[in-house]
Amino acid sequence: MAHSRTRRDSKSRTETVDVATDGRSTRWDEHRAQRQGELLDAAVSLIEAEGPRFRVGRLAEHAGLPRSVLYRHFKDRAGLERLIRRRVVDAFMRQLEPTMRFEGTVAESTRQVINAYLDWVVSHPSLYAYVGVGTHSLSDGSVVADAKTAIARTLADRFREVLDSIGVHDAPIMPIATGLVGFVDATVNQWVADGQEATSEGELREILVLAAEAILESGLAYLGVRIPPDQPLKDLLVP
Repeated sequence: MAHSRTRRDSKSRTETVDVATDGRSTRWDEHRAQRQGELLDAAVSLIEAEGPRFRVGRLAEHAGLPRSVLYRHFKDRAGLERLIRRRVVDAFMRQLEPTMRFEGTVAESTRQVINAYLDWVVSHPSLYAYVGVGTHSLSDGSVVADAKTAIARTLADRFREVLDSIGVHDAPIMPIATGLVGFVDATVNQWVADGQEATSEGELREILVLAAEAILESGLAYLGVRIPPDQPLKDLLVP
């Protein structure tokens, strides 16, 4: 009997130790995740301040860590840079997403999205260059390509909601959304590559808006749809 009780006590103590160990492990994982996030934010700040040519040594110096300790938070340099790009793209998407709600007319909604996109590019030239926006197509599997595809899908979803509300169902709207994203993206990429000299920023905004409206209008016309220019899109949505 005594042996059996001792085994139960031992088992109880073992389980208690396991729980405590799991708790420490969880706290350590949380600490590592927090520290990794802080290092990624520091890397983004360095790129903003010093240009797109990122150096791991500068990040280690900035964080007050030996490079070997820095790499404990990341698999390798490629993994570190991939996470930095993800951090940058996530910040860009947070700025863009609120404009893709279609709260105004077609023209107003188009201008809001394009202005938000161009605002980010102009405000963060080093980050734009670092993530290599101009070198990634919509299907190359990169973080940037994933973001472009997400934008196109979000726009397609918003278009589809409007079309469903006016009785146009199962419309092939994804090619139109993809075309819009591809056009704006390629045009801005070329503008940046040309040194922004041939066309002013204000001219570029107007060209992008007018051309995007034309693409959308012709695409909707193909579907047999015409939305008046002064029609608020939210009024078309069925509650």
